[in-house]
Amino acid sequence: MSGAVVDLTAIIPCHNEEENIERAYADIKRELTRYGDTELLFVDDGSTDATLDRVKRLAALDPNVKYLSFSRNFGQEAAFSAGFKYARATWTVQFDADLQSPASEVHKLIAKALQGYDAVFSYRPRRRDPLHRRVGSDLLNWVAVRLGIELPRGAWGFRVVRTSVARRVVDLRLASPYFLATVPLLTCRWTRVPVAHRERAHGPGKWTFRKLALHAIDLFTGFSFRVLVPVYLLAAAAAVTAAVLVGLLAGGRVPPATVHAAILAVQGAMFLGLAVVTRYLVRVVKGQARPPLYCIRESNLPVDPADDLYRGEREPVQVGPEERVR
Repeated sequence: MSGAVVDLTAIIPCHNEEENIERAYADIKRELTRYGDTELLFVDDGSTDATLDRVKRLAALDPNVKYLSFSRNFGQEAAFSAGFKYARATWTVQFDADLQSPASEVHKLIAKALQGYDAVFSYRPRRRDPLHRRVGSDLLNWVAVRLGIELPRGAWGFRVVRTSVARRVVDLRLASPYFLATVPLLTCRWTRVPVAHRERAHGPGKWTFRKLALHAIDLFTGFSFRVLVPVYLLAAAAAVTAAVLVGLLAGGRVPPATVHAAILAVQGAMFLGLAVVTRYLVRVVKGQARPPLYCIRESNLPVDPADDLYRGEREPVQVGPEERVR
């Protein structure tokens, strides 16, 4: 691959990554220089520290550095969705700002993509995350397979995707957005490759238990109806149990206290089933509501008025040879 020209945009979502921005820029720039004039697109996901200021300083020094800054924290799915929309190149490679997978590993993904794939995902044979993260991911993948969800096993945000395909995924605007599960619905030309992984250098990870749990629920209820099968069985079992208990109580076979305890247990199980069904209803409502996926407050790229928080209120400013929205 040395010396090969590949039309690339590197997307780097970042949220409160002030300690990692310069290092990420230097490492990614060094590795991607060999492919030609690569665009580096930072997507600031509503950071409250100096992340955006540091990205702006890089953009002032390097014309290939572009940035989008959200008006608040919309989440990682929104960040890379914006990156795919505004990427100028044929291929996009997505990095994490903390570079837990070294930037030098990107060459494996690019080489594989050029063999004719639409998407190349990475997985970590020796993952350097806390035990609960590793166990949680393994459990998520195990459950997903048994629910019939096609998912690149062990894949994460470090990937190379044909930009046009990535945009098709984003344009679907699914009520439960989950990029890894949506790509296999559009193309069979995807694969995965192993990459090295290292511990996070600075700052805490951004994936809390709550975010991970909600992410898993979105996957299970957004891409499979098999979750409802236990609910159906539970409802049938509860109906049979209730009928039997009423019969036993009428015949004086069991004391009232036992019946009351059993009814409470059945009601608890039914409430659990109701919660699952409600989640599916929420998905339907979210799909109809269509709230903004993200709003952009600042950028050094021309921004679609539909994405601009200020709806074109600000005047474009001259930056170099092109007009860009400030």
